[in-house]
Amino acid sequence: MFCPMQLDCQAMTGIIYNCPNLSECLDNSPLNRREAIRLYFLNQGIKPEDMRISERSTLENNSDDSIGLYSSSFTYNFDSETRDRIIFATPIVWEDSMGGIQRFDDLTKEKLEQLINQGFANPADAHNSSPTINDLFNFAQRQANKGCEFTFEGYVVSPQRLDYRVSIDGLSYQGICSTDLIFDFQEFVGEPDELDIEPNYLRAWWD
Repeated sequence: MFCPMQLDCQAMTGIIYNCPNLSECLDNSPLNRREAIRLYFLNQGIKPEDMRISERSTLENNSDDSIGLYSSSFTYNFDSETRDRIIFATPIVWEDSMGGIQRFDDLTKEKLEQLINQGFANPADAHNSSPTINDLFNFAQRQANKGCEFTFEGYVVSPQRLDYRVSIDGLSYQGICSTDLIFDFQEFVGEPDELDIEPNYLRAWWD
């Protein structure tokens, strides 16, 4: 178990992932900030060779700390203002956002493609047991080619948090649902946590 504070968190609290006091932990760690952040990512199961910590994330007392985490196939774009404009058409005042998370729905396929192409959404990312963002996009693309436009729901994470990202946890369709469309939809989504199948509405959502 790795901890920036070098504590035995599992024995003390039973929590070793998604620490609720992470920001305070990093601020008060006896380690330098770079080493503390490295230990945090090790605790998330990220291999050392897949991480690179940006210089700006190691500056002391920087309220805009961001972690530059890179893998061999994806680099996050930390221009959160542009990301939020794509999704919400306006920047988010993250200081006023409870928990550093903002939900969205009715995200179009075109906007999701823009988020992927500009490095705001990792196509290999999946929300818990959901399909990956890439699989969700490809399914929507196939259905769009048949005249059926799906939209997405999910949430974005504040640039002030270490787990900055875009997550997709649901997709839906409004329109006439043919038998073939319903079959394709059921086959693709499997067993989500919420499933709606109606004559003019389809929706799947993963908790």
